[in-house]
Amino acid sequence: MNELDAIVAIGAGAVLLLGVTSGCIRNRLWISEPAVCLAVGVALSPLQFEFLGVAPGSDEYLTLVQQVARLTLAISVMGAALRLPQDYVRRHWRELTLILGLGLPMMCLSGAFLAYLMLSVPLLTALLIGSVLAPTDPVLSDSIVAGRIADGHIPARMRNSLTAESGANDGLALLLVMIPILLLTEPPAAALASWVTGVLLWKVLAAIAIGAGLGWLAGRAMVWAYAQPFSERVSGKTASVALALTTVACVHLIGSSGILATFVAGLQFKHYMIRVQDPRHEHVQEAIGRFFDLPVFILFGLSLPWRDWLELDWSAWLFMLAVLLLRRPPAWLMLHPLLASLRNRPEALFNGWFGPIGIAALFYAAEATHLTQIDQVWTIGSLVVFASIVMHGTSATPLIQRYDRLVAARSSPEAAGEGA
Repeated sequence: MNELDAIVAIGAGAVLLLGVTSGCIRNRLWISEPAVCLAVGVALSPLQFEFLGVAPGSDEYLTLVQQVARLTLAISVMGAALRLPQDYVRRHWRELTLILGLGLPMMCLSGAFLAYLMLSVPLLTALLIGSVLAPTDPVLSDSIVAGRIADGHIPARMRNSLTAESGANDGLALLLVMIPILLLTEPPAAALASWVTGVLLWKVLAAIAIGAGLGWLAGRAMVWAYAQPFSERVSGKTASVALALTTVACVHLIGSSGILATFVAGLQFKHYMIRVQDPRHEHVQEAIGRFFDLPVFILFGLSLPWRDWLELDWSAWLFMLAVLLLRRPPAWLMLHPLLASLRNRPEALFNGWFGPIGIAALFYAAEATHLTQIDQVWTIGSLVVFASIVMHGTSATPLIQRYDRLVAARSSPEAAGEGA
């Protein structure tokens, strides 16, 4: 079988099927599109297609997963930036500071504590596992921040908070992931210097500046072009996909964080795009984003490390459940009095549960395994991601409906779309 034909047939065919049936799958079958793609990959894995050209679990395979995940995240965080209301980050910077400055480290430390307690791994390895599993996935979060059911039943303030968090913390998680990696691979003094100069200054702060600059240039260029008599009305959201790929590639070439830069570029580009956006192209970003977002789940399903999972002790499977239940909900219960987007404990539990672990975790798990040669990080990380795709992918619709009934029972005066 021709390798390219196999890739195109499986990836594009699955996206085509989901494009035709997405409403039925999400609203009637209660299954998210990533979960369906994962199932497609699992179903095809016994056929042992060899079009990947690499052995699952090898360094080449981890590199492939990392690069595919990087491009997927770039498109996803760009979409997250474009979904946010204009100037959302500026108007809600205090809440985002709490979520990213306290919530993200709390998720990292809770995952690390569970790993140290239940997996019997060294402290730095536990911290590495916890940091890899900390970021909230923007692709899996889409099931409660977008779509007809989410728009009609979940307040915009909750959806926007989760969108901003999932877009920003995928890049900012690098700060946490690199701490144990550097301590495992360098002397402490050298690790601290590398973290400050190489990670904080270059891969985070410089990425923010570069992303803002690229978004500003692209936005100004589009506004100028649309003002010329020769211009044609094309989709600004289509241009945003090109901006996402340009940003993530260029910033990665210079050794900085392309994911974080892409999110910032999207926020800056949004400011200019609303001036020229043709409303007829409203769903272009969603359609193109689906084509880039979903195939990575097929790739993941094709090569799940079943043998490595079956060799794990029972404590690893217990850890998988514990980290989904305890990594995030307790933190959001503690933080919700400080968060304007969450007004009561049920809302805190709802947003606490829907902080899925997905492509960002795969990206960091592959990089961490490659740099430290600790295979357990990939084995445990992939197991938790698999469980998150299944559990969050099948619980979104019923829990949204349950939340709506709870709100109705309390006779809340809130409108579902308030609080942009």
